[in-house]
Amino acid sequence: MKKLFTIILLAFAISFSHAQESKAYLGIGAGYAMPGGDVGDELASGIDLQFVNFGYRFSETWGLTVNLTSSGHVYEDYEDDSVGVGVLSAGPMISFPVGKMTWDVKPQYVISMAGKTSTDSGIDDATWKGSGFVLANSLVFGEGKGFAWSVNLDYLSGKFTEVEYDGETWDVEEDNDFSKFSVGVGVRYNF
Repeated sequence: MKKLFTIILLAFAISFSHAQESKAYLGIGAGYAMPGGDVGDELASGIDLQFVNFGYRFSETWGLTVNLTSSGHVYEDYEDDSVGVGVLSAGPMISFPVGKMTWDVKPQYVISMAGKTSTDSGIDDATWKGSGFVLANSLVFGEGKGFAWSVNLDYLSGKFTEVEYDGETWDVEEDNDFSKFSVGVGVRYNF
């Protein structure tokens, strides 16, 4: 364990000693989301929106990222009922040059995941809350300051742990896994 910690510490030290000028980016994106898991099996694929895609680079290789995304899905058997799932996630970013592109690998912890249901009567039914992990990947086209665009492949794996309905909250312990695979494009501005 000590050897692994020493290797990781050495890798960080080497990458920071060769750090370039710090860079940040802010972007948005849209795509197609395919749900799965216990909750997602009843849902149809839908639109996926990246409202905030923020990253800060410490070096050419290492950085941090924060993302706020949302996807909308209708129930396959009840087309008038729908679910919107919002996710706030953060984690490290590891970048690799690939020709004239950059591949950003962004494993993230889901700080907050909320699912909001809406019935055919137009009355909001319940809010589901939980957490999970995201494995986000972006192929970024464009270098330096200014605009760049990306192709995004993201996989979310989470679990809803509580539900709020009519002002009351209950813990949920069964059949509440939710996953989502999304494919999309984005635009970002590099500072």
